[in-house]
Amino acid sequence: MAKYRVCRTFTVESGHMLSRHPEGCRFPHGHTRTVEVVVAGDSLDENGMLVDFKALKLALESHIDRYDHALAVNSRDPFLPQLRQQYPREALVVFEELEPTTEAIAKEIFDFADGILQSGFTTTNESGVTYRIPAGRVLLERVRVWETPASWAEYSSLD
Repeated sequence: MAKYRVCRTFTVESGHMLSRHPEGCRFPHGHTRTVEVVVAGDSLDENGMLVDFKALKLALESHIDRYDHALAVNSRDPFLPQLRQQYPREALVVFEELEPTTEAIAKEIFDFADGILQSGFTTTNESGVTYRIPAGRVLLERVRVWETPASWAEYSSLD
């Protein structure tokens, strides 16, 4: 079991519609979603950190921000063709033959984040400061997505 854990939290205003839901959730509606990304590892780096919070933010923020002020929808939703005519491409996040539930969103973000952490991440800002997450340095433990202050779903690498 890992000795250290850190969590980076993101917040997005995110909509979805669940075409198979028997009640109101089948209509477009929104949530203020809080996304928690938890990574773990056994040792600290030369700066005394498991991973720099800013590096984690820079590695994941643009992907998670795709959900901000966007509508997640199933590719089989009968309203998708109309939505594509009415909204710009970036306003829709289409899940291929999958309901865009909070559980599905958590897994989608988990899969992306896990890929980044396994392959590594490096970026240099406008001031010349380089932020790195070496490949395999940390293990992605879980992604938890809060749909409301009282409800969340998560996807985890833990058994």
